[in-house]
Amino acid sequence: MRAVVMEEFGGPEVLRIRQVEDPVPGPGQVLVAVAYASITFVETQVRSGNGPFGRPALPRIPGNGVGGRIVAAGPDVDPALMGTVVVTTTGGEGGYAELALARAQDAVPVPEGLELKDAVALLADGRTALLLYRQAEIKPSERVLVEAAEEVSAACWCNSPPPRMPT
Repeated sequence: MRAVVMEEFGGPEVLRIRQVEDPVPGPGQVLVAVAYASITFVETQVRSGNGPFGRPALPRIPGNGVGGRIVAAGPDVDPALMGTVVVTTTGGEGGYAELALARAQDAVPVPEGLELKDAVALLADGRTALLLYRQAEIKPSERVLVEAAEEVSAACWCNSPPPRMPT
């Protein structure tokens, strides 16, 4: 499969398209045919070598948030998930590829009527907004002022009640 591989730290120019082995799902994992991969600010920090979690080992395939169709499942995963369109986290790497591994429990089916690209956009910022919403325990009579440059976070905060997502 084709993947974006990072072999050194730096700007976007350090990302190279390479042919790599197809990943194989193990226990508790699914394989997603990636249609969309998100790029977050933290990922750009990691790429530059200045990420909040230190420098990861290289080479690596970056990418944490993806959306696509489940095309394979590990031996203990419900085979009914095959063909499901999902968004998921990859656990921090592997998303900038044609195929990505994810924990089956992290795969969230995309509801009918929500475009996959929009669901992927909601994955990082939407999850943050929902966690903040839940932590604040906002009551129906209360109002929240959202000062957000990002439309996704603002849209999630303004939904009442918020959409249900696995925790």
